[in-house]
Amino acid sequence: MDKNELAMLSAKYLAGTASEEEVGRLLQWYNAYDAQELTAYVTVEGEETEERLKDRMYLRLQAATQPPERRRALYMQGWPGKVAAAVLVLVMAGGGYYLFNKVRQPAPVAGAASLPVRPGSDKATLTLADGSVVNLDSIGTGTVTLQGVKMEKTTQGQIVYKDNGNAAVNNVLRTPRGGQYKVTLPDGTDVWLNASSSISYPTAFSGSSRNVSVTGEVYFEVAADAARPFEVKVNDISVLVLGTHFNINAYDDEQTVKTTLLEGAVLVRTPEAFKHLEPGQQAKIKPGSNQIEWLKHVDVNSAVAWKNGYFSFDDADIPTVMRQLARWYDMDVVYAGNVPEGTFTGEIGRNLTQDQLMKILKQARINFKLEEGRRLVIYP
Repeated sequence: MDKNELAMLSAKYLAGTASEEEVGRLLQWYNAYDAQELTAYVTVEGEETEERLKDRMYLRLQAATQPPERRRALYMQGWPGKVAAAVLVLVMAGGGYYLFNKVRQPAPVAGAASLPVRPGSDKATLTLADGSVVNLDSIGTGTVTLQGVKMEKTTQGQIVYKDNGNAAVNNVLRTPRGGQYKVTLPDGTDVWLNASSSISYPTAFSGSSRNVSVTGEVYFEVAADAARPFEVKVNDISVLVLGTHFNINAYDDEQTVKTTLLEGAVLVRTPEAFKHLEPGQQAKIKPGSNQIEWLKHVDVNSAVAWKNGYFSFDDADIPTVMRQLARWYDMDVVYAGNVPEGTFTGEIGRNLTQDQLMKILKQARINFKLEEGRRLVIYP
């Protein structure tokens, strides 16, 4: 089947106008993998559905119609509704264009771990004003009062603070490795925390400002309040806003602190410099430096890929990729010798099983061994 016929049949199928014969031909093409393609596909368990099949068709069409040198995984932006977890696996797997290593590596060395490596999930702890720590998994859904502070745990697992008047005490929400969480602050600001992250905040915003501090990676959708600016602190760096959407990546083991703006406007400040950001721009600050690198055009979808359920890499070296995988899969990554060369471009889902993740590493030609205790050893 040539590309023109494939595009025509796929468009008719997705529009619901394909005849039974045309659907049959499209399905026959879709399932006609050759031996080489089979190695690039991951088995997805679960019953096939109409919507899943449409998603799979679209991904396969993307793989067939994009020029080989430009193939990469599909953007999440523009997809209707939420993408099912199984489809995210197919984003990684479809057509063999999920992820590629620009430097060919030797054949991999694989091993098995006694403890399974699993993707992260919604989990966090809440440190109360007296220093006591509450595991949020232990709280049932509905309204709860902790040390006089009212909040609600929703059926989706997030924490929403209620109106507590002016009785402000400090709470700290922390996610472990392999964890993520969403919290709605007392002013209505929505906050998403990536793995190994934290946010410290008052249980009621009083006065003329709203101040919080963070570590790790955090995405904000700040409730607009012109009378009370919202300020996020990362050590001696501050991000000042009124109402906007932005992401802060401030992991200690990363080379820079990055603030990426999606909507609105922010002011990024250090003790010696400041920079106004507009949507699509990013500020980067190296640890120990007060200078701000200003990037005027960045891929904001890549910056918040973690929040939307996938990893996004653009010429990322192996340590960069491994740091993200280690946080989300709660693994310890060590290097036996020199760090292998190579860069990665592409997008993969954050819901991969251990077997699927190991298969990706093998196909990327990374030498590795997964040892007991979820210790991933990378060889030159």
